[in-house]
Amino acid sequence: MLSTIEILHQEKKSSIKKKIALLGGIENYKDKFQEVMSSKSLPIDNKQNIGVNISRIDYSYKNDFKFEYLLWNIDCGQRRAYLRKIFYNGAEAIVILISETKLDQIIQYFNEIHNQLQNVNLVFCIILENSTHDIIRNKYFKNGDLKILFESTNFQLCNITEPSAIINQLSSIFMKKLKYKELENFNLIDLIQRDLLFPQSNIKDECLDYFEPLNNDLRINHIVNTEKLIKYILKLDLDITLDPFNWIKIKNSTFGTFSIFLKNGNVYYFPKICENCKNKKCSKLKNAPFFICIEAESQSWTNIKGFDQPEILMLSKILALKDGTERTLPMSVLKQIIPINECEKKRKKK
Repeated sequence: MLSTIEILHQEKKSSIKKKIALLGGIENYKDKFQEVMSSKSLPIDNKQNIGVNISRIDYSYKNDFKFEYLLWNIDCGQRRAYLRKIFYNGAEAIVILISETKLDQIIQYFNEIHNQLQNVNLVFCIILENSTHDIIRNKYFKNGDLKILFESTNFQLCNITEPSAIINQLSSIFMKKLKYKELENFNLIDLIQRDLLFPQSNIKDECLDYFEPLNNDLRINHIVNTEKLIKYILKLDLDITLDPFNWIKIKNSTFGTFSIFLKNGNVYYFPKICENCKNKKCSKLKNAPFFICIEAESQSWTNIKGFDQPEILMLSKILALKDGTERTLPMSVLKQIIPINECEKKRKKK
């Protein structure tokens, strides 16, 4: 298994491939963004016919690392709304172009994406034509629902001056994740003047209403109430560690240490056998912690005010992982844990 440094050296020689989904009701702006940024693109007629158009962005990050982005420009109109979510699969970042006239769509798209993808980096790009950066900041991000979303999800508010800045931000995020093994996703809100985004262009802001795609699954559909969840967890007599960055660490006597990120419910596993291992060069130790997939298989309910399925699912994960054994944990989870929890060196000696 290659170390992170070895991987980075290899990436200098070849392109790092990532998928980006492009959303938002400003279809003409999205098409122009794709045209400006792309090295190669399929005919735009594909978007009208099947609901998506795909292009490639070749991007050099700090002249050292080459990125090859596949940009999926997804139709967000009413006619294609039922298709939209099938194009999300595999996306590691989603860029949403937002009109200054419909900022409420930030919450609508955020909830939609949160419902479909738990592990994705988000960039909302607000396109300004009649408003200024300060007006938007003071009017929308210092009170109301956008302030709650902004603070609860650690969004970073940025001013940008060219469309390539969005790709540069994503490249920086992916490099940090690769180099430092970052687990948390990044959420950005960019503010840019329309004339800087599309200079010498006559296209106008013709933003569509938000049309929600069909949702037939049981995944969570709103932001996790971490404040309420933490207060309730602290009332329980559980031998767990809660840090200021919304991580819970759970020591399991059988398997090792599980870490849960409260904001999205992602679970990571550090095997017990690695905790006691003295071989610091072990490839498994370098790749720990490991992501463990735990999803709800049925609807749940609660009579605690402020609790809904996301909070109940999070609490269920904590309780299940705290005292879980090979007899009590679901087979789908055990199949992921047991192979990781075996020492490769000892296994070769058998």
